[in-house]
Amino acid sequence: MVFAGGLGLAAYHAGAYQAFSRRSTPLHWVAGSSAGAVTAALIAGNRSEKRIERLRAFWNFPPPENYRPVAWRHLYGWIGALGTRLIGSRGHFHPRMPSMDPFVFRSLYDLSPMRERIESLIDFDRLNTGEIRISVATTDIETGEPVIFDSSKTRIEVDHLMASCGFLPEFAPVELGGRLLGDGGLSLNAPFDPVLDSAMEGDLLMYVLDLYARDGAPPNSLEAALERKNDLLFGNQTFLRLKYCAELRRARRKLEDNASDSRDRIILLSYRPGAEEPGPEKSFELSSAALAQRWNAGTLDMDYAMGFSPDEQLVAVRRKEGGSPSQSVEPVGRRANMNGKREPEPPRRGEDLPGAGPHADPKLTDPGKTPGTGMLPETKDPNQSPTGSW
Repeated sequence: MVFAGGLGLAAYHAGAYQAFSRRSTPLHWVAGSSAGAVTAALIAGNRSEKRIERLRAFWNFPPPENYRPVAWRHLYGWIGALGTRLIGSRGHFHPRMPSMDPFVFRSLYDLSPMRERIESLIDFDRLNTGEIRISVATTDIETGEPVIFDSSKTRIEVDHLMASCGFLPEFAPVELGGRLLGDGGLSLNAPFDPVLDSAMEGDLLMYVLDLYARDGAPPNSLEAALERKNDLLFGNQTFLRLKYCAELRRARRKLEDNASDSRDRIILLSYRPGAEEPGPEKSFELSSAALAQRWNAGTLDMDYAMGFSPDEQLVAVRRKEGGSPSQSVEPVGRRANMNGKREPEPPRRGEDLPGAGPHADPKLTDPGKTPGTGMLPETKDPNQSPTGSW
């Protein structure tokens, strides 16, 4: 499982892992950037029966089972995000006192509370035993190069996680081994590269949990435009690299094994916020309601994703058009015509995009926002079908 960065949006990871853990499916490798690296460490650094409890503790015990959408949720989202910007988030960070020297700057916020919380929730001896391999992505602030730490080669400590969360200017980078290292999202927001580059035997089943959706409705306001820009910056980075790296792995396996075809399966899930989220500031909305909504979204998405066996190597799971509760599994690529040839996928119209939020409440649905998570069907729902498009 690969967890992308996205600050408070990463509660989606926790819900997705909770759904995954219910199936008792073996998990051999986790990787992450920024908040995704923390998720990965909370999983790898705890016994299986304690992981959900520790994830809940990290996010201040959000109540996903009691979450109900309310009117004015979008306004409350902005109030929550602005409050986090002003005073920080309990157990995560608080504003840093500015230096008296105008030529000295570290960051806007101090992550010391999160360091203490991580040290109390993660058993680093267990994390480094190799039961679950973990890869943590960082970025060299001076050269811009991605730097990945892997538990099979390096002992992972709290400083590696803090470096991976060093998203300038909000959070400070960390010096490790003579290099100033910052947020992994500055180079590899979803660090699946070590997994796809590895020489592991057998076929791969990998879930990539992105927090920014590449596809979405055209913006109809300044707020929506700023949000869409962020989604494209990170979502495109993840999708384009994933498609390229998956093709490279398939070609390499064909050459090495002389196999006719790879049976690797890569499932891309993306968090799709609705009108309840405060646009470009959604990652700083850390209220219990927002965290619970994202946790539920991750649970629903992963429950559905684990209920099918796609034929394609790389598929993205997203809502079908019209905001209906059914979902579609969409192979990444182009649609085949009647002659079996590939033709370009026609552009999607804004009105064809899914309704917003896990509740799809028309009163809270904004067509300018990216698609919501909605309710997911039983896997035998006859209305769900592959569309053959991205």
